[in-house]
Formats: sequence, C-alpha cells, structure tokens
Amino acid sequence: MHSEGTTGPGSGDGSGTVIAGRYHLQRRLGRGGMGVVWEAFDSSLDRKVAVKGLLHPGAVSSDAQSEWVSRARREARAIARIGHRNVVAVHDVIEDGDQVWIVMELLDPRSLADLLQERQQLPVPHAARIGLQVLRGLTAAHEAGVLHRDMKPHNVLFRSDGRALLTDFGIATFEGAVQVTRTHEVIGTAQYLAPELLTRTAEQPHPASAASDLWALGVTLYEMVEGRRPFNGGSSYEIWIAVRDSPVPPMRYAGPLAALIEALLHKDPRQRPDAAEAERMLQEVTRDLVAPGPPAGRSPTEPARHEPAPVPVATAPAEPVGRPAAAPGAPAHAGVPAAPEPPGGRAGGRWKVPVAVLCTALLVGTGWYVWGRPDDSVKRDAAAADKNTPAPRFKDTHEELWFGVKADQPGLSQKTGGGYEGFEVDLAKEIGRRMGYSADPRKKEIRFYPVTSGTRAAMVTTKGRVDLVMATYSVGEERKKKDGVDFAGTYFNPLGALLVKKDNFKDINSRQDLKNDRSAEVCTAAGSMYEKWITDEGMTPEKNYPSGYEECAREVTTRGNNVYAMATDDVIVAGYASRFRNTRMVDTFDGGVEGYGVAMAPGQKGLKTEVCRALSKIMERRGGRPSTWMELYDKHLRPLMPDEYKVEEPELTQCEGL
Repeated sequence: MHSEGTTGPGSGDGSGTVIAGRYHLQRRLGRGGMGVVWEAFDSSLDRKVAVKGLLHPGAVSSDAQSEWVSRARREARAIARIGHRNVVAVHDVIEDGDQVWIVMELLDPRSLADLLQERQQLPVPHAARIGLQVLRGLTAAHEAGVLHRDMKPHNVLFRSDGRALLTDFGIATFEGAVQVTRTHEVIGTAQYLAPELLTRTAEQPHPASAASDLWALGVTLYEMVEGRRPFNGGSSYEIWIAVRDSPVPPMRYAGPLAALIEALLHKDPRQRPDAAEAERMLQEVTRDLVAPGPPAGRSPTEPARHEPAPVPVATAPAEPVGRPAAAPGAPAHAGVPAAPEPPGGRAGGRWKVPVAVLCTALLVGTGWYVWGRPDDSVKRDAAAADKNTPAPRFKDTHEELWFGVKADQPGLSQKTGGGYEGFEVDLAKEIGRRMGYSADPRKKEIRFYPVTSGTRAAMVTTKGRVDLVMATYSVGEERKKKDGVDFAGTYFNPLGALLVKKDNFKDINSRQDLKNDRSAEVCTAAGSMYEKWITDEGMTPEKNYPSGYEECAREVTTRGNNVYAMATDDVIVAGYASRFRNTRMVDTFDGGVEGYGVAMAPGQKGLKTEVCRALSKIMERRGGRPSTWMELYDKHLRPLMPDEYKVEEPELTQCEGL
C-alpha cells in the first residue's frame, strides 16, 4: 500500500482522473452506498483494470469517513491475504488523503444476482458448479483467517470463461469478530445473515465464524435452484425473525442439492457441515450429473432463451435403484432426500447423499435439470399441412408468454419483492389474458424479464429471450429500421419533460436554462431517443449515460456533481418526481416524441394480429363504463401526473391494415 497523488476531476465526477500517475479512469461500472467502481487503463502495464474508490470522500462526518477508509483498507488487505483463483485479485492499493483506491482485475460487471434476476432459477448442475467455485473461494478465505460476512449473489462475479469469483470484502474481518458494530448495528445483508448472529447477548455474543459464511452459501444455493430466497419479510426485523425462527421452506427443484442446502441452513452452527464436507457433497453432484452446458461461444453465465420453471421433483421416498428408468414423457418420481439426522451435539457432522439417491434421481427424476422448451415442431408441421385448419394461436405453440419490461420506472413498471408492478405490467397481463393465457401468477403462464433501453431490441430479436417488449419503447419507422423490430399499438402517448432538483442553485424552469451551459450536464438512459435530443437542443450531455433512468434520477438528486437534469418522457419523470421528493418536473414539450408500442421480432403477423386485437378490446369503452385501459391509467399513472393532464385512449396506428 502506498500514497500517491491523484490528478483530474475526482472520483465521482467523470472520466479523466489519473491515479498514481498510471491508472486512467475511463468508464464508471457501478456504485453502492460507499464506493464507486471504474474501468481504468493501467498505462504502466498496458492493461485494463477495475479501480474501486470511496464515493464522495470528504463529504461525510469525520467518524463516517474514518470508518469508510478503514473498511477500504480492510478489504484490500483481506483479498491480498487470500490469493485464490475464485477470489478477485488485488493488483495495487493507493491512499491519497481521505481517498483509498483499490486496483483489481477487471471482471464482467454482471453478478450472480443479475443472472438470477434474468433467469429466476438455475438448473441444478449449473447451480452446483457455481456453488462449488464460491465455496472454494470461501474456503481459501477461511484458511487465510478471513471471514467474508456478506456472502450473497451480488458479491459473486464471473470471469470471461464463466468461473465464479468472490468479491466485495468491504466488511470482511478475521475469525472470532463480533457481527455487530459499536453502535449495535448488525453487519451484513438481512436475508443472508445466519441465525446465531441475530441472537447476541452480553453473555453469548455469537461472533461471526466460517459456519455463518457457509449459512449464507446455503441461502444462495437455495435461491439459485428455487428462484426465491428462503427467508423474507416486509422489514429487516421481520426477515431476522424468519431467519431465526422459521423452518427452511420445502424445496421443489433442488434435487440432490436439497440435502446439502438443508444441512447448511441448520439453525445450530455446530450442526452444519464444514467446508470440506460441503465440497465433497457438491463434488458428488457436479461429478455424477451430466447436464448440457451452454452452447459453444456463449459464456456460461449467459442465459438461454426464456427457460420455463423446471418440473418439480416429488418429495416421496426414492424408489429402489433397481427400478427401471421411467419411459420418456413419464412423470418424475425420484424423491428429494431429507437431510439425515446429525450426530447429537457434534460439530461438523457427516452429511452424505446416498449414491442410490443420486442414481435414482438421474434415472427417474430428471425434471429438476431439464430446462429446455418442449419440441413443438410436430404441432407446427401438422397445422401447416392442413390448410383447412385455422391458423394456430400463439398459445398453441408457446406455453408461456414472455414480456420484456423495465425494472426501475415508478408507475409504469417496477421490480418489487413480489415480482413486477405498474401500468405496463398490468397492461401486459391484460394482453396475455386476451390471448388465452392465465393471469394467475401461480400458473406462471405470463412471465416477465428485465430489459433496459439499450438491451430491449436484442432481447426480442437476436437473443430471442422474450416474445414481446413493453418498456416505454417509442415507435416509428426510423426506430423499426434501426432496431430491427416491429410494433403493435400504440398504447400510450407521452410528452417530453425534464426532472430537476427543487433546491438547485441554478434556477431551471425550462430547457432554455440548460442550453449552452457547459457546467450543467443532462442525463438520460443509454439507448433512449433523448441522447440525440439533448445534443440537438444544445445541452451538455452527461459523459457516460447509465443503462437506466433510476441511476439518472439519483444523479440529479446527488449534491456536488454536474448533473442538473434528466430528460425523458413526462410519465417517467412524473414517477421519479413522486419518488424523490426533492425533485420536480418542468417544461413538458412535444418534441417529436412517439407513442409507446409493443415490440416484437419482425415477420410475426399472427402474433401481431393477436396483440392488436387484444389492445383493441382493452381500449374499448363499455357503455357508460371506462375502458380497461383507462382503469389501468387511473390506478397507476393518474396519481402521479399533474391535475391538468387530460388523457384518452390512444389510436392503434401500428395495427392498421391487419
């Protein structure tokens, strides 16, 4: 660790900063409550690296600053102390006054949490491989005397070859440290904290241990295969109560991983398997299960086209090994073995998955790792052969209808603990219902997948992960050609608007106040139509547009930076203005903003016809009653918009001629 000067605009204000005369910050990759991570170029070794620095150094109290610097030092020392292929590598550490820079290897910024958000669940073999790699990283840390204390999917990244690595040792400590700060705040993320860390008393402080890190691994394994966390609640306190008192919810898809997960989630840390036993069990699963890997040329972390939920495995006792394999198409009968009783009071008890159970699962209960769509080519060929048969509905060949939606737009579409909600989400459900799909969430026939302005076109075309996109996607011939998509609709007609700070020392009441002002940057989402509009209007664009509007809105609300406004559609601005109370919407304008359409891959006339018919019914006024469209607008958007706003059902201009 050494101390050298920093030149350039600073850690949070943009690219151009040079650290220690060699690390040139180029592009911000992400940030959290305490730190910001940059992609940088190391001019001494001619390579790209990741540089992590404190967010807004000097802008907090001296006590908080001291704690932040201490955590940064601790993280660097902890990672350097480990040195393992499944732990992110630290190249350098630089201290400069109240700033600490950690120079690390550059990884794919997509985390296991991002992968789970995209895929919801992972096949058992894939989850087991990731779990084994993470466990090896944890084991190396524990052998070096380091406890991670915040093991969770967000802190698992991937190398280009798909190998999983542990990262973010910002609250790591050494064996025996208590998991509570001097202000009695519990350290860590609620859903992944072990129960023994939540029952601290003066007589029994229950310090963090390797067993508490292994509990968090158990929660992560559960989340990977089941598509949900085992313990949840409306607040941290409710989550802690569930972690401490509730049994592990039954597993439907875990297969031979169930025994290990149950063991790792034992309430008594002395009864959990140690790292060596957990590795043996994971090795048995990864060695004995032969499952298809990702296609050549695609990273193992790249999700395939929308996989449906795997077939549940029954929890009845396993059949004898001598039983013949089920015929193709027969239901699965293999049982998930219950975790064997641990030896009374013995720490690190032996938890074995019987070979008979593994073999039976392989022969009979393959449902928990078969994730591909059923082959419906026979149905399609038969329908095409009979010209007198009416054209099949989309549902005849697609058991699920997948919509791409945004996760960060209040009022329109937003990710919540229970899924997605908002105007576009409910409108998508209404479209799906009129296409023959059940809107009952338990049946999982209408599914949602997160997209951004920059990814939505690929998700419905080249990547083909969704069938339709409803993500404030502006229609127009130029957009169709540029993105290679087709549209049904429109289903909403927005105006343009700006989101600004209420208490800004710059008096901003319209776009005129931002023109030709180089000190006032304007943000928007990467890939949106407002990128060009900001430049055309003579405003100063932000140097690096984020992928979504939420980060834009947060930058507008952050003091001490140069982002003074966010440009986007009025309905999006209104949502963020209601969420961030120190902001307001100004200067609505009709600057050539197009209406929103339902995007799909081109050449799907049958699908487009069904969507247009559904939209027509949704827009239809029923006697003296409002249309379904208006009911959804009143529910989600009217409370956000100014009182003087008048709206009506839009015309289906993209459905003409069908």
